[in-house]
Parts: sequence; C-alpha cells; structure tokens
Amino acid sequence: MRWRLVHGHQANQTRGGLGLQSVRGRSTDDRVCVMGIETSLLAAALWIGTAQVDVMIWEGGGEHPYTTDFALEYRETSRTPVRDASGATVGHRVRLVPQRIALKARHQVRGLSNCTGGGEEVVTDAPEAELVVPISGKDLTAAVGLVAPPTGAYELVLPRAVGAFACDHKRNTRDRRVAIGSGLFHADVEVADVQSRPLESGGARMRGEYEERHERKFGDSAQHVVRYQFNVKWDLRRVAE
Repeated sequence: MRWRLVHGHQANQTRGGLGLQSVRGRSTDDRVCVMGIETSLLAAALWIGTAQVDVMIWEGGGEHPYTTDFALEYRETSRTPVRDASGATVGHRVRLVPQRIALKARHQVRGLSNCTGGGEEVVTDAPEAELVVPISGKDLTAAVGLVAPPTGAYELVLPRAVGAFACDHKRNTRDRRVAIGSGLFHADVEVADVQSRPLESGGARMRGEYEERHERKFGDSAQHVVRYQFNVKWDLRRVAE
C-alpha cells in the first residue's frame, strides 16, 4: 500500500486555506539554540505547518482508504514554570492555542459497494497543544515524568482526523482525534502516539511520523472484525511574529 507523504517544503504556510504559499517571515532556526531556547520563547511566536493522516480500513465488505490533510497554525501563549523536587525552576510548559486548523478529507469505499466523497472545513474548537522546554543545563525528565530531550518536547492533537466526511460529501459530527507526541497531557483520541516527540532544529521545528495498527470486533458474536492501519506525518516550524 502506498501512503501520501507530507514533505518538508510544505511546512511553511500562510493562514489562507490549505494553500501552498510560503510564509514571508524569517524562521527562527538561525536564532534559536539549545543553550538559549528559554530566552527565545519569551517572544511571541507562531507554529505553522502541515500534517496528514492516512488510514486504510478493512472489513468484510471491502476496504476504505481515508486521507485527511491539515494546515496548522498555533500561537504560543501562557508559560508555566516546571519545578523539580527542590522547587527550582528547570523549564517551562508553553500552551499552544490553535489559531487556525483547516482540513481536507478524501474517502473511498471499495468492495461490495463503491463510492467516493470528502470535504473541507475549518475547525474552530480544536484542542490546544503543549510543549515543554528546559532551562539551559537543566533536565526535565524527573519533573515532567518522561525522558525529555535537551531541546524540549511537544504534544498535539489533530481534530476530526478520520471519518469527518463520508461518501457523497456527507459531514459526520463525530470527532475522531489522532495524537502526535505523548506524555504531556491526557486526551481522548482514536489513535495515540506511543513516543515522546523532541523539538528539532534547536527547538524551532516539530517533525516526525509514525504508523499504528489495530483491530476491533463488533457485534454480539464478535465475528465482525475491522482492521485499521494509520500513517501519521507532520512538519511545523516556529515563526517569530
């Protein structure tokens, strides 16, 4: 099975739609370093990029490929000190509030019945995200309960990632979410990421991918088995305002 990939050059996007216009602002890659990231985070900044969730669903009547593309924009807001057992500040938790979460879904049914569908929407009540950043020379591992890399870690939740639209462009109301990263907060999701995700490029980039498979049994006799395979990819960059 072939998956659609999210390429790095698509990561910088404007706020206009799922479009492919570059952000005309300087990336902070040349300013942010591991030793000084906590100072850099005092400035207002946006995280802008893309994500994609591909899922293949198999059941008795055939297979159902489903793809959702995301255009993402988060704003850094409140920063909460992270303290160790002695009370010393070792880093900060940074809330990422969604500014704009736009998605485009494509769906097919292949088997006993055949159809195609999909749709686009902007999610106005998307869940917040979070990152945790250490102070230079400090270790966050004990304070946050996960193995925290020296650049910091992050966690995002993609809303309406699968099943938002059905054949004939019917909009479904159920919000089936997919996680990126883990260990920073609890969220109800359809698919959980099992790894803590480190910030890259000196703390100015979120990038990665993972695959997840599971199956579910339906009906009193549990004879109806549905298998799922998810492929999740994302790439966001930090852009100072």
